[in-house]
Amino acid sequence: MDKEQKLSKRKNEDGCILETLYCTGCSLQLGYIYRCTPKDLDFKRDLFCLSAKAIESYILGSSEKQLVSEDKELFNLESRVEMENSLKQMKDVLEALQMQLMKVESKLFSPKI
Repeated sequence: MDKEQKLSKRKNEDGCILETLYCTGCSLQLGYIYRCTPKDLDFKRDLFCLSAKAIESYILGSSEKQLVSEDKELFNLESRVEMENSLKQMKDVLEALQMQLMKVESKLFSPKI
C-alpha cells in the first residue's frame, strides 16, 4: 500500500482520498483503498477496490504468512471457466436423463386400452 494519499479523479468521487495498492512481488498497480470519503460515499471508506484487469489470482494473507499452502492449486479465472463449462455439461446430461425418465414414467403409468 502506498501511504501517499491522493484525491480521486474519477467521476462522482469528488472529495475521496485514495491510497494505491501495489503487488509486493512485481510492483504492479492493483487498485485503491478509499481512506476518506464524503458522506454520500461513506460505504466506500476502507474499501479495497481491485482492478480486475490487474489480478490473475489472489492469495489471502501476506507474503510472509500465506493462508493457502503453495502446493494447492489456486482458483483463478481460467479454472472458473473450466468449472462453469463442466457444470453446464452436467446440467445438460441431467436434463436429458430427466426427459428420458419422464418418457418411461408416462409409458408405465398410462392407462392401457
